[in-house]
Amino acid sequence: MKTQGPRWLGLLLVVACAVGLLLARSSAAQEATPAPEQTVAEMEAFLSSVPVFSRFDSPRLPEILAAGLALGNRANVFTTVGDSNTSNGDFLRPMGLPQNLCRFGPYAPLRRTIEFFSTSPRPGMRNSFTSDSLAAEIGFGTPMVLDPFWADQSECERNESPLQCEYRLTRPSVAIIMLGQIDNNQANLSAEDYKTNMDQIVRETIDRGIIPVLNTIVFLPDRDIYERSLRYNLALVALSEQYDIPLINLWAAVQTLPNVGIGPDHSHLSARVDSFCAFDGSEQQLGGTLRNLLTLQALDDLRQRVLTTTLP
Repeated sequence: MKTQGPRWLGLLLVVACAVGLLLARSSAAQEATPAPEQTVAEMEAFLSSVPVFSRFDSPRLPEILAAGLALGNRANVFTTVGDSNTSNGDFLRPMGLPQNLCRFGPYAPLRRTIEFFSTSPRPGMRNSFTSDSLAAEIGFGTPMVLDPFWADQSECERNESPLQCEYRLTRPSVAIIMLGQIDNNQANLSAEDYKTNMDQIVRETIDRGIIPVLNTIVFLPDRDIYERSLRYNLALVALSEQYDIPLINLWAAVQTLPNVGIGPDHSHLSARVDSFCAFDGSEQQLGGTLRNLLTLQALDDLRQRVLTTTLP
């Protein structure tokens, strides 16, 4: 007859196992608990530490360009991806007009970059500065750029998104990308969803052999969606680091401007008709003028560092 051990020994083993299981679950829960989100002040401090021009010396850029040239892209063509801050006629367009509307002041050497991108990107478009991008429209957020529903049916193929359509028709080497106003203002998109969409935009751009140039966005600090705009910007910095691609930190650049470069409508960058490209002091007052200057400087850097090294 088989004898049994003391009942207290079995009970002790049960208790020990239960305690061990509880401790293991507690440890796992602690490990799975995400770190507290950064405060507004912490995010502002971090974004202030990010250079206005980041990763323009990335060793990956010549590789992206070479892949694009093999696909038929053109080194002396760029395009834009964005919303009304990009498509409103203030951004870049005045630089490509024949009337010589710009005042370059100490930035006269930038004229060479305007000349470099003087090629017509597609029929009916004078140059990259004046071109109407199919991926930059009033009301565009990250979901619209990726959704074929919003594509121009007269120009685009079936099931082709505005982004894919613009890239196919224009065949650029560089894409200036600034999105987030609509995502934050109207769509109330979470920072996680915004990053997911921007990640797809970046990947599709690189896959087409096009160098993405990301831009941080600007909101007035007193708006209730300001904190989320900072989280969008953190996502952009993270994507720039992840893919080793250029970033223009517009948010940091406008901090010394009146109303951080935002105009009277509390949404769009400030602008003045006679100063869209007046780089003789207006860039220190107007957000739109400063963005034009920074974008032209970014294109100039890419022209000298990457784009012209591929031409005969």
